[in-house]
Amino acid sequence: MLKKGATTASILQFLRTGPGAAKLPPNVTKISLTYAFKGVNESQAAKKFLREGMPRLQYNNPNVEFAIIRSTDPQTAPVVTVHFGNQTKAIEIPPKYQNEDVCKLVFEAKP
Repeated sequence: MLKKGATTASILQFLRTGPGAAKLPPNVTKISLTYAFKGVNESQAAKKFLREGMPRLQYNNPNVEFAIIRSTDPQTAPVVTVHFGNQTKAIEIPPKYQNEDVCKLVFEAKP
């Protein structure tokens, strides 16, 4: 995780290494993350993925669109949706998952 006042070199190192720092298949057009901001389904895994995994994915995949949907409905389950042109794959994020696990699910997603 990056700390406040991080140098440019350390930010680039963070973005270029670690889980999510790889190219997605060329047929991936969009990745969206939906999660409950607070409540029953509040997901630490989704928030960790948002802070650590998504920046790496965005940096290494500039042609892929990224969307974040923060729901005020506490019943909203955390989901990463991978879009393959006109097909989508919704991946529910289990509560105990870590950023590495979510990144692995994104890279393994098939239409």
